[in-house]
Amino acid sequence: MNHQELWKEIFGDTDKYIDYYFKEKAIRSKIYSIYEKGELASMAFFTPYEIVYQGELGFCPYIVGVATREESRGRGYMRTNIEQGLDEFREVGARLAFLNPADEKIYQPLGFLPVYYRRQYEVYGNKKKWFDVVSLSQMSKEKRKELEKFSCERLNASDLDLYMCHSAGYLAQLHKEMKALEGEVIVLWEDEKICGMAAYTREEDVYEVTEVICDPKDGRKVLESICAYLDEEEGKKVIILDGYFLGEVSGEGIRSVKCRKPYIMVKALNMKEEVTGLHVYINDIT
Repeated sequence: MNHQELWKEIFGDTDKYIDYYFKEKAIRSKIYSIYEKGELASMAFFTPYEIVYQGELGFCPYIVGVATREESRGRGYMRTNIEQGLDEFREVGARLAFLNPADEKIYQPLGFLPVYYRRQYEVYGNKKKWFDVVSLSQMSKEKRKELEKFSCERLNASDLDLYMCHSAGYLAQLHKEMKALEGEVIVLWEDEKICGMAAYTREEDVYEVTEVICDPKDGRKVLESICAYLDEEEGKKVIILDGYFLGEVSGEGIRSVKCRKPYIMVKALNMKEEVTGLHVYINDIT
């Protein structure tokens, strides 16, 4: 069994997405592995990301693909892989590591703390086109730089302690990832001015918007414009997995849900860092 086969067995992703991941993202990751009699038993992927942490540009690893085959569980392999990765990234200067937990109780003993809970919206109507919507794939290099500037300015203006640096390169990679999940990155315009961006996936005819960045004062119009672009069918549900930048949007056909499970957990890699109470916004898929 190789890493792709174990990934498929544990996570059940589509072949299209797994092919994308191992061609585009796994090659940038440090993969920690344990073998039994020559067979892969356990793995963890540490992918370095450019982040903004307390106003400074830096990097830290996003831990994904943590998996142990069923017959090899209970032997401490997951802890061994993760602790080795944390030690190595600490040595090269990373201040933090973060992950999206399947179960927060798994990672608490390793020192990871919950720092970000998503607020979701389920939309069953309210699909009015307030803004023009364009796919990132249709945008010129110059327009993509405008999107980079817009996204970074909105993130910076939100007084966040930790977020992904939304460079043009990051956004292009995000678009590829969404395409592998039957979605894309879209940009909302009004009179040659960017008013918002969103990333979404599609599975079995269900749309899930994984990220929205906009000025909260435009939240209602952005929400309705995204839903109008995705599906014109009246009453069909669109799920907004993260409504952080939408503000308090309410009304007929809109249901707000505060998630009880943390979306992001963080661990400080040195004694000087204090992660409790961090103001965090992270929505990457892997």
